[in-house]
Amino acid sequence: MLQFSVYAKIFPNRTSLFQYIDGLKRNLPVKGSIRIMAVTEKQYEKMLILVGGKTIQEETITEDPMVIL
Repeated sequence: MLQFSVYAKIFPNRTSLFQYIDGLKRNLPVKGSIRIMAVTEKQYEKMLILVGGKTIQEETITEDPMVIL
């Protein structure tokens, strides 16, 4: 059974991603279970969100929801 918790983390490059995964592997509990799905920024931009209505935050965001810091 999968737990319905989803966490997102942004990495600047694949090297950083793999270093993070190595750390997870070293600290994974014996009965732990982690699934990782890596997506590119372009893939993330194409994500579809299906909900009954937009949240207040989504209403205030422009057409381009990506914010570059």
